Amino acid sequence: MSRATPPPFPVIVGCPRSGTSLAAVMLDSHPDLAMPPETAFLKYLPGLSGEAESLRRRFVELVTADRTPLSNWSDFGLDRGVFEARIGTISPFTVADAARSFYAMYAAAQGKRRAGEKTPDNIFVMRELAALMPEIHYVHVIRDPRDTVLSWRKTWFAPSQDYGALGAAWQQQVAIGRAAGAAVAHYHELRYEDLVLHPEVELPRVCAFLGLEYSARMLDFTAQGAARIARLRGRQHVSGRMVERDDRTRIHENLVRPPQQDRIGVWRREMSAADRAAVERAASPLLASLGYSQ
Repeated sequence: MSRATPPPFPVIVGCPRSGTSLAAVMLDSHPDLAMPPETAFLKYLPGLSGEAESLRRRFVELVTADRTPLSNWSDFGLDRGVFEARIGTISPFTVADAARSFYAMYAAAQGKRRAGEKTPDNIFVMRELAALMPEIHYVHVIRDPRDTVLSWRKTWFAPSQDYGALGAAWQQQVAIGRAAGAAVAHYHELRYEDLVLHPEVELPRVCAFLGLEYSARMLDFTAQGAARIARLRGRQHVSGRMVERDDRTRIHENLVRPPQQDRIGVWRREMSAADRAAVERAASPLLASLGYSQ
């Protein structure tokens, strides 16, 4: 008997601080779709290999590791024993089916039929993940690099405080995502600015891409944003240091408010001419082609 084709599986990618969390919480407000907090583990799955029982054990250990940047297990509100038992029933065992089982379990816990995924770092393994799970439908959120950099610098996970270095990182990640998008079967670009200014236009397009009937409930996402923030916990880094809960929740505080139109073009108010020039030099190959004015 042939197996049923899984429905489209949304995977939101983008440079950090590009609006991926906003897109995720809007989708999470759809009555049929559950978007967990960042899982972190999905990007590691294509690298798992080995004999079935060893692979099964390694999959469970990875998903429940609960250490940054491996996984965020305690954010999901799932029972580990139930999860392990469910993974134990998969026969023959494959990593793809195990991943599908995790997301199905999370969706059911949220009272929904389908689930998706949002972890920005997945942008680096888009081709590999699409090969593992062909039902993946990528939504690539892109934001003006100057606004992205301003927001990124304020986070605990910023790779640098140098404007030029962050502009170059934006350039690299957006280019990687767009190149992978041209190589995979299902890819949709979504501008942060369009999503904030015209959600009633952009969200139906995203739903059509994902095979979902549009729901106006997606426009009223603040309760879902508050619930998402409430689930976040402090997390130990693999290095041993702790990432405190306040550090994790602070960066999502706008999810409990309607779309912040005043955060578009904030660089015009908060960025010096020299810092702006540093970002624009680093991001210039894509800045112009994406239509962001200078």
